[in-house]
Amino acid sequence: FPVRSMHCTFLPHCNRGRHKKRATRAKVPDRQVINSILEVMIWGRTATALGNKAFANTYERFLQPRQGDTIKQDMHILQTITRNYRKVLNTYARDQGYALTDQFVLDDSQLSLQKVCGAKAGDLNNLIRLARKKQSSQVLKTLQILFASNPSKITKYDSVGLLLDSTALDKGADGDELAQVERDVHLSRVKATVAHLRKLVKKDDKKVVVASMEHARSNHAVATLVAAAMCDWDLPVDNADGMDVATREWPSVKLLIGGVEFCIACFSDLMELLDAISAGLKLENDVATYMDDSGTATTKAVQNLIDRHLDDNGVLLLITTADIQLPDDDMKELTSRGCSVHCHDADDMCERLRREAAERGDITISLAWDTGDDLDLHVFVPSGEEISYRNRRSADGLCILDVDMNGGGPQSAEPVENVFLGKLDRMVEAPKGKYKVYVQNYRYHTSGATSTTAIPFRVLIAKNGVKEKYNGECVGQGQKSDVTVCEFEYKGRSVPFPGEEKEKFAFEKANVVNLTASTGQTLESIGQLVQVVQQHQHLDVVRTLVNEDAGTEERPILATTETLEVTNRDRVNMLLSKLPKTFHAIVGDVFGGPSLAEECAGEIARRMVAEKIPVSELGRAGYPEAIVAAVKIKMATSDVSEMDI
Repeated sequence: FPVRSMHCTFLPHCNRGRHKKRATRAKVPDRQVINSILEVMIWGRTATALGNKAFANTYERFLQPRQGDTIKQDMHILQTITRNYRKVLNTYARDQGYALTDQFVLDDSQLSLQKVCGAKAGDLNNLIRLARKKQSSQVLKTLQILFASNPSKITKYDSVGLLLDSTALDKGADGDELAQVERDVHLSRVKATVAHLRKLVKKDDKKVVVASMEHARSNHAVATLVAAAMCDWDLPVDNADGMDVATREWPSVKLLIGGVEFCIACFSDLMELLDAISAGLKLENDVATYMDDSGTATTKAVQNLIDRHLDDNGVLLLITTADIQLPDDDMKELTSRGCSVHCHDADDMCERLRREAAERGDITISLAWDTGDDLDLHVFVPSGEEISYRNRRSADGLCILDVDMNGGGPQSAEPVENVFLGKLDRMVEAPKGKYKVYVQNYRYHTSGATSTTAIPFRVLIAKNGVKEKYNGECVGQGQKSDVTVCEFEYKGRSVPFPGEEKEKFAFEKANVVNLTASTGQTLESIGQLVQVVQQHQHLDVVRTLVNEDAGTEERPILATTETLEVTNRDRVNMLLSKLPKTFHAIVGDVFGGPSLAEECAGEIARRMVAEKIPVSELGRAGYPEAIVAAVKIKMATSDVSEMDI
């Protein structure tokens, strides 16, 4: 299983198969072959398969290095045996209630409460999604009974997107029993989500400001959930929307959405705000100067927010799609006041681009959608060439499509495509002139899709330090589905290339003191976000232990590699050091060389030796015993000047 996980996690989709995008159906993609081999290897680790003489003998022969058709023959034998094993497992899983979605599709009337009770969280989430889509009142009532009788079975929302999509705005009119059941299930899941986030928060004296500045539903919802997780009011026992609570005092955390302050003093306040965000929150007092023409937060808006709302020794959690940049003077003032800023982008497009190892250009045009269908990004460049899957590279080599997904089938439900023009890292400008961007649905892959099925998409265009966002949807397939996103004229770069700027970017710099960043709208990402305050405090404590004269010298704006500070780099090192031992061992086995734990220990040891800090201080600072022991070994046995770090 670790091998399969590494394959799915670390290999970009664009590198998993080299078959041509429009290959015939008879050709099997490389990625499918790899998946088949990995499945056979997984079965080859089980006692059941190895107990089968036919499998064991064929598998042993299959692993021997050789060439010819006998390899294909052995592969067919192994696949036939594993296919039979898979059928047995699927039958058992359905009988035990571990594959509820399969049972729902086959015959939803057979989904008893007993089977649902034995289900896993992932299967319950899928079942809820299907039941809501098909308006299955029987299944939804069964889930309602399950959650009421066993609160531990209530499933959390895996992402903000799912929460917003599942928000039932109709709270159940009189006689609308199904709508009320949907609402009750939704309320239970929101409550479970907030309860999970609250377990990750440690109360302290820091004053926290949570702000979402742009017109983005996902950002507003993330900010609302984070603020609710940091509040003190009790979650209701039942699901009554208007339930009274013990206190109506304003929480210690301050929530700002679009420049307007909101109070979340109870669960009903939370649900009312989430409902409004899902419906497209409109703010009468929205501050227009918070955003530029493209709808992105401006630096001036962030400066005003800090001046008006951030107290000394406070923390600002800024939910934004902008790559916030602050001048040196502002960063010095923040540091002198004991304040820190963390920027979080809830739109996972940037995360998808990083996952696929997408390049960035002087101009970068990216497309994202949330289905397995095959949308395509097309860009007309000044030379008249059309960059797409048919022509990935322009004649001058400056305009390139480097990420193209779902061409061979529904490879991913979180696809992204990317065109970069010019080369940002080499400071090469994109061609000057007129550009046209459009999106086409080449083919539906979603089961049940018709010629009128709409596929929502979003396009992000980054140029001259500004990100412009566009939303649209394709209906139909082929040329009939073409949607023109925008046309623009590029006159050349008007801002310095990265590396020349004096401002400090949140998402681009790893060593800016008191300025960190993260991305994502999954529950895990939000869980990390609610822990940022304590992470900053933890780093500040360790900083004072490692840097002996930190209290007497003025703290820098950019931390050097020899110092430990409250930076993105040190936050990542801290998170890596706390990963389970099994993860470190798997990464070390797969990639070779020092493990992540050894890398972290070596970095910490080098700094501590340089500062003459005893290893016992690490234990007092809360580092795991395994890391303390590893640092002790590094300090005792390694020459710091020769450490390979």
